[in-house]
Amino acid sequence: MTGEQRISLIAASQSRRVTAVDLVRESLRAAILRGDLPGGTQLVQTEIASQLDVSTTPVREAMRDLASEGLITLDSHRIGTVRRPDWDEMSEIVEIRRALERVALQRAMDNITETQLAQARDLADQLAGNVDLGTWVQRNIDFHSVFHWATSTGRLANFLVSLEGAGGVFVAQAQRLHPDIRDRAISDHYSLLQAFEKSDVDAAVAIQYDHVNLPLEAAKIED
Repeated sequence: MTGEQRISLIAASQSRRVTAVDLVRESLRAAILRGDLPGGTQLVQTEIASQLDVSTTPVREAMRDLASEGLITLDSHRIGTVRRPDWDEMSEIVEIRRALERVALQRAMDNITETQLAQARDLADQLAGNVDLGTWVQRNIDFHSVFHWATSTGRLANFLVSLEGAGGVFVAQAQRLHPDIRDRAISDHYSLLQAFEKSDVDAAVAIQYDHVNLPLEAAKIED
């Protein structure tokens, strides 16, 4: 990592103190999603531990988590490398998401609670505020995960949440390519909430069908 990347990583760790593993994982994830640690950047456990003032054990656990999310790869020497976005992977994610949207949204609409809706509204308002890219992407994952968990289905919910996380790096890249994509995404969030308030599953499916495709749209515009 360069000196500038090290400073960025340290700054990312100052927001809220949780467990050491959470601290490392959130700091690295935010730096990757913001683009401060671009694809191809090597992550050495001892360097990260020194920068964040933790032992190498939580760094090792956090890097395993990030590897399972698809943000980094790990070699046999425990050196991590930030993955470069593979847009074919995002195309696959979109295809799967679109195939599952109707059943997932119908289940979510049937089971969502007022507490969950209030949580989603609060996250939508946060996403509409002026937050940095790394924070925005994580809160976007949290927003959509509310609806995934509302399906009250173990396997489907877990699968959708994992896809949501895997798409985070592409959402971030899309906004770096075309910042106006964020405004469209924010509008979609409020439209989705309105569809749930009206119990209109057809409207919710139509919104999500286009919404999950926003990163690919940004990539095609760039091409």
